[in-house]
Amino acid sequence: MEKKEYWKFLLQVARELRRPMHSLYCFSEVMQNEEWREQLVDDERAEFYRCLENGLADMNRMIDMLVDLSYYSGIDRLERKDRVLINRLCEEVAKEQDVEVAFKSDCPDYYAILTNHECLQKVLRILLKSACQRVKDRKDQSREATVSLQISERGTKGSLTFIVTDTGDRCSEEENITTFNPPTNHHGRSFVMRTENYNCWRMVQLLGGFIYIDPHYYEGRRVIFDITV
Repeated sequence: MEKKEYWKFLLQVARELRRPMHSLYCFSEVMQNEEWREQLVDDERAEFYRCLENGLADMNRMIDMLVDLSYYSGIDRLERKDRVLINRLCEEVAKEQDVEVAFKSDCPDYYAILTNHECLQKVLRILLKSACQRVKDRKDQSREATVSLQISERGTKGSLTFIVTDTGDRCSEEENITTFNPPTNHHGRSFVMRTENYNCWRMVQLLGGFIYIDPHYYEGRRVIFDITV
């Protein structure tokens, strides 16, 4: 990241953090003021607590995103010493999502790989969360809302392939190309999501693989990545 782009990125970080911090400050002022607090009816009080929880969740997500960006951008090698039952990991991450994720694997349930568990788990979480959000936000309601995760060891020898597919709106050619670029340009997408996508690209790289969006899939979006095993 060039120096000018780096400062643009930091400015965007400050702006993004300021938004939930301002909301949290305002809500906490209301809740600490006895006179204001007593005037709230139950529904209003519940809404305040919901807003506080959402603001804290937004801040936690941004802080985690920045920690990952700093850490994974600053290392050249990642230890891969965790023995992971790959089907179990994928099923666990799929069940965390708020949209049902169909899972398919040509690997037996006892198939285990040596990798970095935390890093691979983060990649899967980012991609599945993004796919689920795309399905929920889609404008074209003519297709069934589906998200799927598929893994295969039948590709290149010594690698494991993951495919995350959704039926969200079709991506433009530019989006396909720039999704995993450094988050210094807007491209009309969420700053947090752009940064998480870049982190995802970097983590896949450290896992010895490559990630891309299938340009020939037209029913939504299909993300394909592999890792060395």
